[in-house]
Amino acid sequence: MRIVGRVALLLVCLYAGIAATYSVRFLNGIARDAQTAREEQIPLILSQNRNALKVERAASLIRSVYLAHDRKIERQIQLQLQTLCQSFTLDENQTLIDGARDIAASVKLIVSTREAARRLRDPDGTEVTAEKGEQIKAADAASADAYQHAIRTADRLSETLATDALVLADNMASTIGSAAREVKLGWTLILTLPVLFFMMTLWVVSRHVVAPIGAAVARLESISGGHPEGEGPRTPIFHELATITGAVEAYGALSSDLTRTNALLKILSDRDGLTGLANRRSLQGLLDSTFQAAKSGGPEIGVMMIDLDHFKAINDTYGHHAGDACLVSVATALQRFEESDGVHIGRYGGEEFVALVSGCDERSLGDIAERICRDIMRLEVHSEDGRRISLTASIGVSRMANRSLDGVNQLVSEADTALYQAKRNGRNRVVFAESAVTVDMPKRNRQA
Repeated sequence: MRIVGRVALLLVCLYAGIAATYSVRFLNGIARDAQTAREEQIPLILSQNRNALKVERAASLIRSVYLAHDRKIERQIQLQLQTLCQSFTLDENQTLIDGARDIAASVKLIVSTREAARRLRDPDGTEVTAEKGEQIKAADAASADAYQHAIRTADRLSETLATDALVLADNMASTIGSAAREVKLGWTLILTLPVLFFMMTLWVVSRHVVAPIGAAVARLESISGGHPEGEGPRTPIFHELATITGAVEAYGALSSDLTRTNALLKILSDRDGLTGLANRRSLQGLLDSTFQAAKSGGPEIGVMMIDLDHFKAINDTYGHHAGDACLVSVATALQRFEESDGVHIGRYGGEEFVALVSGCDERSLGDIAERICRDIMRLEVHSEDGRRISLTASIGVSRMANRSLDGVNQLVSEADTALYQAKRNGRNRVVFAESAVTVDMPKRNRQA
């Protein structure tokens, strides 16, 4: 018995030494990981987030300078954009720096070609010669190419930033999950075996060791399952376990930050910054998936191209802030059709919106399109000086109609062609692509 007791005591002491060494090293590792995450990874993700917002702002300024057509406004916007692009040089990201310089150069080209076109035009209103007309067209074409190049560069930078931030967030989430599994396995082994050796201390172990560890494990599982919120376990009386609880809560706080960051990145990736509707990239994904489902036997789809009439005149007359207010108001009106009719709405670009409708015949599509036109005409939007801005929209509609199509882009192209037909027919009306049927809105509501 004495030998057995001494062997048992030796084994206990050896086990205690191994467990203590493992605990200290593992807890130190957790503390280092948490400090690294706070000091390096979280600031890097937040930096990516700030840069993504800057890129969105740059894209907005690019559109503004292209739509301005006013020398003073163009210079002011160019100066703002140059200042914004220079701020990217503070980050050690060569791709971001090169992209910002590329955007600044494209905007400079837009402004210079616009200025060249102005100089070519006759200021007293007399007829422009054919040679000057060709030069003006070339300048306008160069300005449009520079605008498209700048927008593509901004989109590429936005996608790169979102992808990099998502990769960083995913790596941190994987690290947290791995740590959770190691804590669960390691401490279960460490604290289960002593219970078998010390039956006389069952109550102490059960209340002050097993229960706190169980709470920590449950907390880690909750965090790993995507639920970092909630009340944490009470602080154990043992210092080592209290350290574990603190580490778990630290990981919970990091997980909450990651959840919020991921949600923001998801919004930046899939939503239009001004209207809150689906942006063109996420809308294209929805169009592709819905079209493939329809080809596989699902409900047929229809596509509407919705374009605000005389939007450039609104911007020129009331200012771009009023134009943005019109876009936001129209987006709010269109969102009601998502709730009531199951229509998927997205901003296609500028003042153009796309509506995707499933399982509707031509009559139902026409009814929805007419209601959209009427709702837009009823909108109450006012300029900064209190004047009411009258809004109308032209809509082009295309349907699958049991046809064999190459892809959803054919439907979009047909709807776009029908939209331009509606514009040529006088605006504020609905035109169906396949039948060229035109639906007029009441004249008393039309915009002049």
